[in-house]
Amino acid sequence: MNLFGKAGDCTAFMASAHGSAILDGQALEPERYEATAVQISAVDGNPLTQGGGRFRTQACGLWVQLEPLAPGSHTLSIRGSSGSFAVSVDYKLQVSAS
Repeated sequence: MNLFGKAGDCTAFMASAHGSAILDGQALEPERYEATAVQISAVDGNPLTQGGGRFRTQACGLWVQLEPLAPGSHTLSIRGSSGSFAVSVDYKLQVSAS
């Protein structure tokens, strides 16, 4: 789960941010990323920025990084919240042999 906006927005968001991730029944530890300067490239009509173009902003959130998965079926469940924002996503992943 993540946010982009002003540095103060990130400070408030991260103050109450917590989350979890489970891959194939094993808990993963999310990494915290506090306000970091990023550049975003957006296309016209996207639902987050409404307009297109490039702009600099601050980004923050909880992230899980995965090593490459073995071929086969996998499940990844992500849960998180901060203030009134909450996310709950379940992925069914199919990895092909190379």
